[in-house]
Amino acid sequence: MFVSKYLLFVFAIQLIAGVLLFVNRFVPLALTLLAPVIVNILLFHGLMAPSGLGLALFVAILWGVVFTSVRSAFTGILEAQVETGTARVRRHSDVISPA
Repeated sequence: MFVSKYLLFVFAIQLIAGVLLFVNRFVPLALTLLAPVIVNILLFHGLMAPSGLGLALFVAILWGVVFTSVRSAFTGILEAQVETGTARVRRHSDVISPA
């Protein structure tokens, strides 16, 4: 993983998301970037190195706390079904004159 520079990419994602959280800007984007990283950390410690599982769970709980504070920003992606119909275009004949 060191040779392929994969860890540099992961570090960059973590750094960008951390800065976004620190300055309190684009918090939903930062949470979206951190979620897969935290899942990988949980899977690694849960399956391969259980000694760090406690800290990984603590980080996941902190992520959940921040997520609940901005939960309304995620309502679109948490919907089971989305309306796919096009919006009705208002024509000139649809407008009723007050006269």
